[in-house]
Order: sequence, then C-alpha cells, then structure tokens
Amino acid sequence: MSNIPVLPVVVKPMKDAARAAKVSARWAMHRIKEITVTYLLDLPQFIVTGYWLERRGEQEIVHLYGMHREEVAICPRCHQVSMTYHDGQDRCVRDLDVWGKCTFLHFTSRRFDCERCGRPFTEKLACMDRQRRQTRRFEQHIYRRCLSSSCKAVAQEAWLNEATAKAIFKRWAKRTMRWQGAPRVRVLGIDEIALKKRHKQYALVLSDLERHCVIAVLPERSKERLACWFADLSTAERKAIRVVSIDMWEPYRRAVQAMLPHAQLVADRFHVMKQLNDRLTQMRRSIQRQADEATRQVLKGSRWLLVNNRNQLTPEEETRLQEVLAASPELRTVYLLKEEFRTICEKSQDRRQAERFLRAWLWKAEHTGDRFLLKFVKTLRNWWHEILNYFEDRVTNGFVEGINRAIRVIINRAYGYRNFENFQLQIMAQHGPPVPLPH
Repeated sequence: MSNIPVLPVVVKPMKDAARAAKVSARWAMHRIKEITVTYLLDLPQFIVTGYWLERRGEQEIVHLYGMHREEVAICPRCHQVSMTYHDGQDRCVRDLDVWGKCTFLHFTSRRFDCERCGRPFTEKLACMDRQRRQTRRFEQHIYRRCLSSSCKAVAQEAWLNEATAKAIFKRWAKRTMRWQGAPRVRVLGIDEIALKKRHKQYALVLSDLERHCVIAVLPERSKERLACWFADLSTAERKAIRVVSIDMWEPYRRAVQAMLPHAQLVADRFHVMKQLNDRLTQMRRSIQRQADEATRQVLKGSRWLLVNNRNQLTPEEETRLQEVLAASPELRTVYLLKEEFRTICEKSQDRRQAERFLRAWLWKAEHTGDRFLLKFVKTLRNWWHEILNYFEDRVTNGFVEGINRAIRVIINRAYGYRNFENFQLQIMAQHGPPVPLPH
C-alpha cells in the first residue's frame, strides 16, 4: 500500500485545469502511508482505524472509526498528567463532510483517575467542546454559513435539525460578541431602522464611524434607552467619544447632551438634504394639484429629476428638467435654492465660510415666502450649531445608512424576527467589530 502514488498536490490555483496538471506533474508527490488518511482528515488526536459507508435515501454517510493517539490525559482540575484508565463509553459526533458525504466520527470517550485529586475525570478533547454532538470545526462551519443564509436553509443543507443549527449559531455568536469586548469609540453614529414597516417598531443602531462596524443594537429608539446604554459605559469609554453624528431627532440630542456633554454633536448632512428634498417634493405636489391639465402632465413623474443632484443627470434628464422648471417659476426658485444649499455643503472649506454662505442662503430662502421652504428654514435654525459642526470634521452617517440596508437584507432573509436577541446576535456577528473566530 505504501508504494501506491497519489495525485501531486497543487498549491497554486490555475484557471486551466489541464495546464495545472501538466505543471504540477513536475512537483514532488506524497505517497500514501498508514497515517495518510488521519493527516488528510486533520484529526491529530486520533488515528483512523476504519470506516463504513452508509446510504439513507439520497444521503451518503461516512462513518470514521478512530482510536486515541495518546494513552494519557490531563486533569482539568489540577492539570496533573494521568495514565490510569478508569472507564469509557462509545461516542459518535458529527464532523465536517468528507468528499461531499455526511461524516460521523466514532471513538471512545475516556475517563481517567487523577492520583492527586483522587477523583475520576473525563478527558478533554481539543477538537470538540464538552457535551456536544458536533466537532468544533463543524460548528464553526455552520456558524459561518448562518452568517450569509438562514438557519433553516443551513440546517437542510447540512442534514441537521433546525433547532440544532440555531443553537450552534447563537453559541458561537455569543462567543464572538465576548471577543469583540467593550466598545471604545471616538466617532459614534446613531440611527434607527424600522423592524416592521407601518408598525412604528424601530431598533436603534449604534456604529463606530471610524472602524466602520456596529457596536450595539438597542430594541427601542427612545431617549431613555439610549441614555441607559451610555450609563452602562465606563467613564473612560464615555470620555473617549468625541463626536456623535445623529439624524436630527430631538430625543437623540437630549440624550447625548445629558450623558456626553463634552462630545460634539453633528447633524448628519444626508438627513439635512433629505429634509430639504422632502420640502421640495411637497411643494411640487401642491403646485401639481392646483395646476391646469397641461402643467400637471409636465410635472407628472418629475420627483427624481428634482431631488437628484443636478450634476448626475444625463443630457436627456437635463432637457426634461428644464421643461419641468419652465412650467412653474415658484418651483424653479426653490429648486435652484436646493442646488445652492447642496453646493455650499460640498464646497465650503471650513465652518466660518459655511456659516457665511448659509446665512446668505437663509435670507434668500425666507424672502421666497414659500411655506414649505420656511419649514426647512425653521429646522435649519433649530439645528444651526449641529449642522455647522459638520464642516469641522465632515462626519456623516453614510456608513450607518449602508448598514441599515444590510440589516434590511438580514430581516428579509429570515422573513422577520420574533426574538430580538436573535436579531441582535445576527447583526453583531455579521457587522460587529472584526475579531478572529473564537476557539
């Protein structure tokens, strides 16, 4: 058996399989030995002594039988090496699939007598946790698959019970959260996501805008809940937060001012522009309702032309925009003010320059007399300092908006979550601070 060659090991992937085989034929090959199967299966604590192939319906199963490589064990209480065998019982655990076949590992679970403690103990194996019916690497595989698919789909794919797949995911997700540790954030982003549309159920997502990761998910977006999260931080962790970006919701501002008086509050620029675009849309709808039939047809379907950045329009869209603006002088005035506001946000070099231009913009906006634009002017004055703070470090919640879209994918993939803890674990496992997978 030791003289039978195997295919050479290809370590450099190539697109052309034939060329890869030709090149790899020049490399040294490994010959099969008695320990080859054990080596290929990566079972350092066992020596594979036999196998059995089983078929259950369309499922092929590989049963591997192994014996322990070492005849000693270490006591988990006193760490004394013991060679005195007490007793043992047959054990079967699920392992990673071998050649696409569902694989089970059979071995003897041993107990030893500790001479120092005077009591028996069960041998601890590095490849699996206590009282588990799966090896550790199999559980890690299931955990990774659950990060990109539903537990139900993973369970069906891996020939597991759905409850088992969920339990494995929750256990490893909690380990990952412990490894992520306490947050030490300098730039904090605060935003909410609707758990159920039209039901006013929101989760509060807190993000590290420098490391681009989620640090907490809270079940409510209330001031009290956010304040409790701040209170749970240590004094050093609160002092570390220097900048907080929010979406112009008053409870957020009050909570931050109460718990982080030293932090600089920044009104997210994209939410500011969204409010201005919403006012422009309201004005366009009001004009469209009161206009004659010809003007109504021109304004119909023009929403995205008006709210999109003008420099991103195609020549055909620009021509259509000119027709829309020519149909309503009032709409044209407010649209040009919207574009001017966007230009100020993008081109201003510092806070002083932005303040000077924004004061001039406020004067022109107030003199239009438009009731919709005046609502935005009121918002702008209420959040004046927070909006100007943006021009110091240009901190935005852009990453948070991207995370919200990713969270929406998680919700849709699971068809919603009835248990908030499971929802929280899924988000933190996928988008929390990056850490190596715990062992």
